[in-house]
Amino acid sequence: EKCEKEMEFMEKYNIKCLFLNDKVYPQRLLNIPDSPICLYIQGNEDLNKERMVGIVGTRNSTDYGKELTEKIIRELKEYNISVVSGLAYGIDAISHRKSLAENIPTFAVLGHGLDMIYPKENYDLAIEMTKHGGLITEFMTKTKPERYNFPRRNRIIAGLCDCVIVIEAAKKSGSLVTADLANQYNKDVFALPGRVGDQFSEGCNYLIS
Repeated sequence: EKCEKEMEFMEKYNIKCLFLNDKVYPQRLLNIPDSPICLYIQGNEDLNKERMVGIVGTRNSTDYGKELTEKIIRELKEYNISVVSGLAYGIDAISHRKSLAENIPTFAVLGHGLDMIYPKENYDLAIEMTKHGGLITEFMTKTKPERYNFPRRNRIIAGLCDCVIVIEAAKKSGSLVTADLANQYNKDVFALPGRVGDQFSEGCNYLIS
């Protein structure tokens, strides 16, 4: 009964479910040891694009972080990239919005089911992304955004991408978890340097060191 309701929801909202053995399953995810068995995707873009770039960072972004995030995305546009992030406040949302503004496909990996958007303030952004990119999750509907879901979400961000760019992050943060996972998956990890002593540059400066 639960599966039937899930399928009805998927059909109503044009959601695809990709299994490990599907031809269109993201090939990059097949190369990590903990690939999701299935992914729910709402959107209209291919997850096997030529170049996938993860951009992550703090919810407490500064003007410096915003400016450099937008500059990096603008300059990467000519390389035919897609941008992946997590739809959180701060750097994630900035990455998605700038990608849409530059007509770059952008994907958000979520830590909950597709029957909700978290944070709810990013609802309009998420809807726009389904037209030029998409929303991705491994969680069924009615799965709430519990804390322990987000490290699982972060491994998908790291696994989907060719490289991960950390813009601003504290030393203990989800962005550093994503960077660590990307390193484990043999992805390139880049970090934006910040001022010594700034809490939300400590993580980046640590990565660089």
